[in-house]
Amino acid sequence: MKKILSKLISFKTLSNNKNEIEKCIEYIKSYMVDTNKNIQEYDYNGVKSLVISNSEGKAFDVIFVVHIDVVPASDELFVLREVGDRLYGRGSFDMKGAVTVTLKLMKNLETDKKVALFLTSDEEMGGFNGTKKLLEDEGYRAKVAIVPDGGKDFELMTEGKGVLQFKLTANGKAAHSSLLWEGENAIDKLIKIYHKITLKYPNKSEDEFMTTVNLSMIEGGDAINKVPAKASMYLDIRHIPSQTKESILKYIKEIDSEVELEIVASGEDYTVNLDNKYVEKYVSTSEAILAQKVKYSKCNSSNDGRFFGKYNIPTIIMNPIGDNYHKDDEYVETESLDKLYDIYVSYIENL
Repeated sequence: MKKILSKLISFKTLSNNKNEIEKCIEYIKSYMVDTNKNIQEYDYNGVKSLVISNSEGKAFDVIFVVHIDVVPASDELFVLREVGDRLYGRGSFDMKGAVTVTLKLMKNLETDKKVALFLTSDEEMGGFNGTKKLLEDEGYRAKVAIVPDGGKDFELMTEGKGVLQFKLTANGKAAHSSLLWEGENAIDKLIKIYHKITLKYPNKSEDEFMTTVNLSMIEGGDAINKVPAKASMYLDIRHIPSQTKESILKYIKEIDSEVELEIVASGEDYTVNLDNKYVEKYVSTSEAILAQKVKYSKCNSSNDGRFFGKYNIPTIIMNPIGDNYHKDDEYVETESLDKLYDIYVSYIENL
């Protein structure tokens, strides 16, 4: 699998690099050319996706979900580097390692189970024109979805946070800085609002699974000696399932009903039912292959698995061994890719 991963990493598949994404897709299609698998191409708003399957139609036993897009990096990170059992490079862990595993799986797959693989190119941008469209507009369905894009070290994700990104704009009144009592400072308004939001949703520590608030950008003022009449701030809130988007937005409007609120993007949270028979089977299969108990964890980041909840499709989110996604020292362990492949093969056989 190392050869495939090396080739995949070499493509600079940033979400907005359409040329490199096209090259990567063509490579994937060429890799599958000698198989009897079906390949469907989709393009929504310039975002390309592939669906590789072993049967006709759009109803499957299992759908695997991976993405080929990555976050920006320097040129040297698009060259695979091997150190011991670790494979370094942009996207090695997030998530071209898993892409490699699922491509090998689909190429070698011989089963009467109906299996499909979603390969999308916009997960890092929210997945709205990839996985979401394949489910919502194309009508793909499955008994279970497997998304190797959360956590690490073969932990099973049991909960994942939702995403709420929005812009708040406050209006004030301009005045000269020396006569500030004649004006109304719009930036001051935003600071007070932000303070109250963080009191309600404090960012404590990584050890607690809780709603977090990040002040990402702030805009306002056009001169240092002038009271700003208008200002905006952008917030990125990652909320736990028990705290809904609606309750968060309601609280913000209660702080200041005059502030303008514009939602930039949002994504659903998710909760995994551990008593679901497909999840139970996956856990027992993993424990047999790994020769250890599966640990459970909660996911702070978002992934395309969240789109399946709307259709009551149980979703399994588990990564191989690796770390440092989006960082320069991102890596995945070679042996863990082999283990993940074995889990998938065994799971499908015994489904």
